[in-house]
Amino acid sequence: MEIYLLKSSVALSILYTFYWLLLRRETYFNLNRIYLISALIISFISPLFEISFFGQTDGKLVNILSPIIVSSKEQLGAISPKYNLSILSIVYISGAVFFALKFLSNLSKIWYLYNRFPRVQYNGFRAVIVDGNISPFTFFSVLFLSRSDYEGGNNAELITHEKSHKDHLHSIDVLLIEFAAIVQWFNPFVWLIRMALKAEHEFIADSKVLEKGYDKATYQNLLFEKSLGVMGLGVTSHFNYSLLKTRLKMMTTKKSGSLAIAKYLIALPLFLSISFFLTTSTKVFAQEKVYQEVDKYPKYGNTDDELSQFLIQNIKYPNDAAELGLQGRVFVQFTVTTDGQVKDAKPIKVIVREKDKNNKIIEKEFKTTGDQKIDKAFQSLQDEATRVIKLLNKFTPGEKGGKKVNVQMTLPITFALN
Repeated sequence: MEIYLLKSSVALSILYTFYWLLLRRETYFNLNRIYLISALIISFISPLFEISFFGQTDGKLVNILSPIIVSSKEQLGAISPKYNLSILSIVYISGAVFFALKFLSNLSKIWYLYNRFPRVQYNGFRAVIVDGNISPFTFFSVLFLSRSDYEGGNNAELITHEKSHKDHLHSIDVLLIEFAAIVQWFNPFVWLIRMALKAEHEFIADSKVLEKGYDKATYQNLLFEKSLGVMGLGVTSHFNYSLLKTRLKMMTTKKSGSLAIAKYLIALPLFLSISFFLTTSTKVFAQEKVYQEVDKYPKYGNTDDELSQFLIQNIKYPNDAAELGLQGRVFVQFTVTTDGQVKDAKPIKVIVREKDKNNKIIEKEFKTTGDQKIDKAFQSLQDEATRVIKLLNKFTPGEKGGKKVNVQMTLPITFALN
């Protein structure tokens, strides 16, 4: 999780810096919006995938450690797994929970207004007529409007502005950036992108008003008037006082010329480079040779049984496999690095026991059966075995020629029911 957050944060910082330096003053507002949304998606999705070009293992069963036997889930229930959360993990989770609750609170305010006040059809909107001095805002196809604005009429510019938010589906962008802010609340760049994206929303809506031929000075006065008394719900598109100065300036900015398109063309290889960076394993160990034969093999912990004790305490028999009565031996291959960490853990073989035609118990390698439930349950056995192997971090590194090296290891884990 830490590596994912780090990679995602670095990508966001680079992509936002490019936007701030080259794109934020351009009047191609829709292209800026697309750029910012793409930056979020690439930064959050790409780190979920990893491609290694160096140090790949060959899948052979080498350096097999003593097998571990995992009994039925009933027996495991008597053993309490150890969960050790670091201070940083606690701080991160606390922050994420805080911002998630704040987001849900904002949504609940919208839900309250929607259910508390009368709803009418108004200029192509489902409008909620709210008592009190609020600035108009839209949430998807719903327009929230103060009673004074509704009864006063003469809201053509306002309606055009809010219709732009609705037609361009800006609410989807807002939900996406709010989710990103929850996940990366600690990253200042996610908040900068949040502000930039909402600003681009307003620029788009303002430009639509002016394209309709409404008087610029009259509209600017309306912006100033509606920026007062705003009910800031955080997840809506609305007139925001903090953006007012920038919005007024953008209305008088000369339209960007065709040469500015070159900046957006530069963004394409930047996106590809960032995606390559995020999906490629860049660890130094991955570029170093992985040995199968060494002078001194890695050892876990200080005693011979420390490895088996750790695995037994932390592994769980998957429910779907237990319910189907499935058993098997999963061979997990991994690399112990020069600093004693486990990398590249993956299942390479599953051995199952079954009866042959003569009712004799035989062992054979598992192949997919075509039965979705059975195949999924066997995958659960492999996933659980791999998950626990990835938790190991106390190996004494292997050595060859007196030098610490990366060593390929294999650990068989047998899942057996009583």
